[in-house]
Amino acid sequence: MPRLNIEQSLVKEGIISPQQLQTLKLEQQRSSISLVRAIRRLRLISEDILIDFLCQQLHLSKFDLQDFAPTQDLVSILPRDFLQKKEVLPLFKKNDELAVGILDPLDSSLLEELRFQTGLFIKPYLIKEEELKQALDSYFNQTKQPPVIPKEAMEEIREEGSKPSIVEAINLLLLQAVKFGASDIHIEPQQDKMRLRLRIDGVLKEITPPEAAAYKAFISRIKIMSNLDIAEKRQPQDGRFNIDQEDGSVDVRVSIIPTIQGESAVLRLLKKNKKLLTLDELGISPQNLALYLKLVRRPSGIILVTGPTGSGKTTSLYASLLTLKSIEKNIITIEDPVEYQLDFCRQIQVNPKANLLFATGLRSILRHDPDIIMVGEIRDLETATIAIQAALTGHLVLSTLHTIDAASAITRLVDMGIEPFLIASCLHGVAAQRLVRVLCKKCKSKTEKKIYKNSPYPDKAIEVYEAKGCQDCLHTGFSGRLGIFEIMAMNPQIGRMTVEKASSEEITAYCRSQGTKFLDDDGWEKIISGLTTPEELMRVLGST
Repeated sequence: MPRLNIEQSLVKEGIISPQQLQTLKLEQQRSSISLVRAIRRLRLISEDILIDFLCQQLHLSKFDLQDFAPTQDLVSILPRDFLQKKEVLPLFKKNDELAVGILDPLDSSLLEELRFQTGLFIKPYLIKEEELKQALDSYFNQTKQPPVIPKEAMEEIREEGSKPSIVEAINLLLLQAVKFGASDIHIEPQQDKMRLRLRIDGVLKEITPPEAAAYKAFISRIKIMSNLDIAEKRQPQDGRFNIDQEDGSVDVRVSIIPTIQGESAVLRLLKKNKKLLTLDELGISPQNLALYLKLVRRPSGIILVTGPTGSGKTTSLYASLLTLKSIEKNIITIEDPVEYQLDFCRQIQVNPKANLLFATGLRSILRHDPDIIMVGEIRDLETATIAIQAALTGHLVLSTLHTIDAASAITRLVDMGIEPFLIASCLHGVAAQRLVRVLCKKCKSKTEKKIYKNSPYPDKAIEVYEAKGCQDCLHTGFSGRLGIFEIMAMNPQIGRMTVEKASSEEITAYCRSQGTKFLDDDGWEKIISGLTTPEELMRVLGST
């Protein structure tokens, strides 16, 4: 039955009033959820009445889970994450038909996905939300518990991870990583050895590990330092600890996941006293800097910084806030995670366990009389909607978006469900960026002149520098990174193209006709200046 008929029937049968239907529609639009989920969330009617109504309208049956115990062979038909995310419970199987308990019978895509995942015909039953959660919790609490390890064995594991040789090896690894400016340490199990890698300037570099026999003790030591469960080896774990040094402490965030070879750990290193970069220090060209400063100094509107993970977006936002800070401005941020503490603004850490998400936090921020708001990332329609409302009501909003270039930010917001006219009204500009490694000053050398097709001079041989490698740069040829940028400032024509739902390619073509400097243009300027190489630009952008 079409959704419209369901809505009309709810009102016609007196289950909800026309005013309540409007409330439901607003909640659907605000939270991007289905009609059935909106009814459950707002609790306008009891779940029993809702289920009886849906069964009658859609000719379905309900299933009582009170005395139902899911069996392992049934639940294992579908991945655990899928069952919990989609809120589905396999009930019984007969020949090539699988009966499942669901909450929302209007979600036809779910039934199609179930057919695809299982290869079986699907027969849906309606179940209560609380009973479903209890059934899943009951099942997974029984199966996810780690095996009981005897006390003696536990002490042996703990002692192994506390041996002086292991403690010394871990400390040496951490100090080495900090010295080389690594952002991450990867500890990975192999069939016959342990592999250690450091991410330096965005690229992983392998280093010599301790002997393979120390691997389990290595992981145990990391768990002890992070206050994690050393007995748990089947579930992911997250923790943190600090390294105290003369020049300040380093926050180490630990993530451990089980793999088929053993547990793998990644340690993210964040220097607490690290000097924040200014916009001048990011590598942004004078032309782009002048344009970007003009955008961020506006009193209201949205400015977006786009790029993939690890492209320096958050660093650029922090640099923007440094430029904008003033005793006259109230600046509030919501981030995931808060990477560096800023003394001139108030920062909020996203906490999903406490239901403190970007959208909920942003809604609360608006009640604190902010002038400037920084949102770590716009991930969904709800966050995007509130950010736009904030911009339209006189606030300056800075945020990030995962797109490959500046023009794609507009189509991404449209795809999320934002009305194009709202985007045209409040989006003032987009900065796309990447990070390229900088050539080591001590060992870089000039190359022979060569023609590069995508250089600014496609028919002329040009002289560039190449990476050689020396002890100072760990034989990589590079030391440090800087940004390459693409700044798109909105204007009336781009606004019209946005309202007309022009493609990102069409918007890009228009910007090129107006003299916009794109990522590859900025990259080649840095190549010709001797700061990086064509190969590095190709690695980052995928072309030269």
